Amino acid sequence: VGGGVETNIYRPEDKHNMTLLMLEFRRQLDELGQQNGHRYLLTAAVPAGPALYEHFGLKELADVLDWMNIMAYDYHGAWDKTTNFNAPLYRAGGDTSETNNVDATVKGYLAAGVPAKKINLGLPF
Repeated sequence: VGGGVETNIYRPEDKHNMTLLMLEFRRQLDELGQQNGHRYLLTAAVPAGPALYEHFGLKELADVLDWMNIMAYDYHGAWDKTTNFNAPLYRAGGDTSETNNVDATVKGYLAAGVPAKKINLGLPF
């Protein structure tokens, strides 16, 4: 598990705890829905890069969430040494990264067990 500010404390169980948190949200939303007759959606904005999404139990989350909103943008930016596309659909010529594109991201989520019907792309405009 990683990411965030340097002072964050990471624990191996954080990956599973995220799923448990979503399960609790789902339980409470379903309970509320039984009281008022509504069905509440539970979604999450999730990262596009494998260095980040490997810290999520994607299949387990997909079982709980109605869909995942993949933040499929900011693959490249001011932090790069060379200019490249912000949100390329496919790997751009000259891009040294094999995963900094929407195609690779979606394939990564599918390979992790996320059903295609639960994938929603967040794209730049």
